[in-house]
Amino acid sequence: MTPLPATLSRWQPFLTRRPCFGFTLVEVTLALAVLGIIAAAAAAAYLGLFSASRNKLNADASLATIAGAVVAFAKSHHRLPCPDTDGSGNEGVCSVGPAGPDVGWFPYLSAGLTAPAPLARAIYGVYRAAGADLARAEEQSGDPVGSASYADGADLMRALRFAASQVPSNTQIYLTGDNARGGAENCGGNVVSNPAFVVLAPGEDRDGNGNPADGIHSTLPASGHCFAAPTRAVDTYFDDRTLAVSFYTLMAKLNNEL
Repeated sequence: MTPLPATLSRWQPFLTRRPCFGFTLVEVTLALAVLGIIAAAAAAAYLGLFSASRNKLNADASLATIAGAVVAFAKSHHRLPCPDTDGSGNEGVCSVGPAGPDVGWFPYLSAGLTAPAPLARAIYGVYRAAGADLARAEEQSGDPVGSASYADGADLMRALRFAASQVPSNTQIYLTGDNARGGAENCGGNVVSNPAFVVLAPGEDRDGNGNPADGIHSTLPASGHCFAAPTRAVDTYFDDRTLAVSFYTLMAKLNNEL
C-alpha cells in the first residue's frame, strides 16, 4: 500500500477503516423492556407518595374543620359536644358526672356539619373529670339556677383552668408518646398529657385488623382513652391522623385571642 503524503498523514486515524459494532434487535428490545419496568416502578412509587400526601392533607383539613366546629359549639353551649355513641351523627347522652361516655364518633349533625360515610367518620374524645366535666355546662361559681350567669362561658373557662392544673391521668382521654418528642408510644405506661378534646381521622387499615384505626387506636371508639400524639409519624402499619387541643389553647380560642 502506497504511503500517504506527509500532508495527509495526520488524517490517517480517520481514513483507516475500522469495524463497526451495534446492537442486535434482541438487545434493543431487552433494553427497552428494562427501561419500561424502571419507569413503571418509578411512576407507581410517585403515585403512592402523591396519594399518601393527598390523604394526609385531606385528613388534616377535615380535623381542622371539626376542631373549628367544636370551638363554635363551645361558645354557644358553654360546653363541648358529647360523643356520638350510636353512629347517628348526633350527640349521645352525657349523664351527670364524668362516668358517662368520653370517647365515641364525632357528632357531626349536632355540631352543624354534614356526616360523612361510616368508614370516614372521625373518632372523638372529650375530657370529663370531677370538677371539670367539659361535656356538661356546669355552674362553677355558685350562681343561682335561672340566672343569666348560671353555667355560662365563664364557668367553662373555670373548668378549663381547673383541668389544666391537674396531673396527667390515664382515667381521662390522653396522649401517649411518639418515640421522638414524647417518649415511647405506650398506653400502659406513658401518659404525656390530657387534652381538652382530641379528634382522630383513621386512614387505611394498614395493620390489617379489619378496623381502619391502626395500632394503639384499634379498640377505639368502643373502649380506651389512649391516642397517639399528633406528631406521630406515618409508617407501614400506621397512618391515622390526630388533632388534640389543649386546655390553654381552647381557652385562647374562646377568648378570641387566636
